[in-house]
Amino acid sequence: MKYFTEPNGIFVIKIPVEWQYKNNIAGIGEVSPFSFELYENICGAFQISCYSESEKAINTNIKVQKSNTQNLEFAERRMDGGGFNMHLWYAIVDGHSFMAKYIYSTSKQNSKKVKVELEKAKKALSTLELVSIENRELALEFDKYEKFMASLCASFDLKNKALESKSPIELLVIIANQIDAYLRIAIVLKKQLTEKTDRIDTKLLYQGESDVPIMERKIYKQALELKIITQNVFEKLEFLYGQRNKVIHRYIISEFKTRNLFEIVYEYEVVCEKVRLSLKKIEDLQFAKKIGLHGGDRNPNDDPKEEHVNMLYSQINDKHLIKKIYRKIKY
Repeated sequence: MKYFTEPNGIFVIKIPVEWQYKNNIAGIGEVSPFSFELYENICGAFQISCYSESEKAINTNIKVQKSNTQNLEFAERRMDGGGFNMHLWYAIVDGHSFMAKYIYSTSKQNSKKVKVELEKAKKALSTLELVSIENRELALEFDKYEKFMASLCASFDLKNKALESKSPIELLVIIANQIDAYLRIAIVLKKQLTEKTDRIDTKLLYQGESDVPIMERKIYKQALELKIITQNVFEKLEFLYGQRNKVIHRYIISEFKTRNLFEIVYEYEVVCEKVRLSLKKIEDLQFAKKIGLHGGDRNPNDDPKEEHVNMLYSQINDKHLIKKIYRKIKY
């Protein structure tokens, strides 16, 4: 299963890795109800809504439960009609109303697949948790971190496509993105070590539409100041940054030759590997000192379990939203 975090950190729920979040795809926006359905062979839809008591009156006939608690008790109902069957679940938690639905065509009411999906819905609801106000920032930190890592992994799918098609400009852009990502997470991890904290500085990992951008050259400088990269690597990154800008902005209006593109791509890839190894050292140090994102029991050098691979693949698919490059999930 994978986590879904409400956009404001109000609640978290684990959903099956084979379910896809639909709000963004359908253009509904990040508001209740939050909708999910299978990536393929869709047979129904799961929706969950959450409203504070200021948004929607609370049903006083339903037991009030505590935040930061899973395995909530739900009142269950059916509402069938108009060619659709609907299973509903209600719960009241610390001034918030939860309502979940599983909807499917009446023609599929005897389908084994629908019955399986209903069991998945109930399992997901057992993980539902209203996050207390003081814990919401932390929930959002982990959500942004997971999305950052999924995006980094998704970039390798694009990189492989660019390699297959021998597209140097595309490779140039992707590798530069990967270097920037490695350095950003390395800075976050290094600060965790220095400050002896597990908190995640997400300013480097996520940039919203209204956020002030932190440009890659500033990232290079921060990485140098924190001794994540050497002066030689810093100077090489600065040089390649200039070369890349020539390609992006002046390829047509300059004497720049296509053959030079492949040389720059190679140089970028060499530096990218050096930066990745610098990141690995910091990850290993966190594990040794038991501080930060890698301070737990799992050694970052160990092979991941299949359930973690499936979760990552699902998150990568959510990043792409293109079926022809979806990764196969085992479930």
